Amino acid sequence: MSPRAFTADETDRIRGRLHEAARESFARHGLRRTTVDDLARAAGISKGAFYRFHESKEALLVALLDEIEADLHHRVEAAARADPAQGLGVLVDTALDAVRANPLLPVMMTPEGLLAIQSRPAAEQEEMRDRDVRLVARVAAALRAGGVTDLPSERVLLGLLRSLVFVGLHRDEVGPDLVEEVRAWLKDALAR
Repeated sequence: MSPRAFTADETDRIRGRLHEAARESFARHGLRRTTVDDLARAAGISKGAFYRFHESKEALLVALLDEIEADLHHRVEAAARADPAQGLGVLVDTALDAVRANPLLPVMMTPEGLLAIQSRPAAEQEEMRDRDVRLVARVAAALRAGGVTDLPSERVLLGLLRSLVFVGLHRDEVGPDLVEEVRAWLKDALAR
């Protein structure tokens, strides 16, 4: 006897509960100490039903990263279109604050999180890297369309974006006051 199929509404509700349970558990316990049993129980489904939604807890973590990244990219791009003069400043702020605003990002930067990303198919990994490239291209285009002409190259902006996420991750080691001083200087320099 095969298991009963979920309706579309049930699927959406379960996926939502599963993702919420995963965000909470991964942020609190990390990837290693979160089990599929924990996630399934919190979502109100069986362990077998979990695998209808995700092939593993690692794949679920990567799916959550995709959601976070899509939201961040949308906000940065919308801000750049709304106020091109402040677009690079928004990019700086978003990159520096990404880790504080999203408790799953530090989990992704652990050895287990990085392994979860590296274990994805090569095409999926390349797509993940390319999303940042496309974001920078869209933001640069929005800034140029808004009259900002003296932009660093897209390659430099990409490096800046990725570097600032890591600075935000290591804010305590760098020194919070120093990070804020660098933020202010960088935003001022980019605005000029």
